[in-house]
Amino acid sequence: MKFTPSDNSSSFNRTQALECVPTQNDTIQWQQLDNGEILFTYPLPLNSFFKALHRKFGKSKETVPFKKLQLDRMGSFVWIEIDGKKSVREIICNFAEAHKVTTQEAEHAVTAFLKTLGQRGLIALR
Repeated sequence: MKFTPSDNSSSFNRTQALECVPTQNDTIQWQQLDNGEILFTYPLPLNSFFKALHRKFGKSKETVPFKKLQLDRMGSFVWIEIDGKKSVREIICNFAEAHKVTTQEAEHAVTAFLKTLGQRGLIALR
């Protein structure tokens, strides 16, 4: 499965989008910290110019630069919910219940967050 930002030519209606099942990119390293938050470590995508700079000036010629991203409590909750089985709709309902917000507020927050994760290549939707 290829984890890249989705093609804008294929669009979903709201119902279809809520029935999608997000899956974690299994090539991304992550860990749950003692405070429950999630910390990602993933390769930084570089264009050819920056790849050349990294090869020339990087500390190690063999390594790829990595980026770290730490999620807050709510983002970490959503990440743990992404198990490859739950639909976006189910994740939204669980989020709303756990964080005592309306389903509409949860839908807005969760879908925006999933979009960001997808743009970073951390998840894919099926």
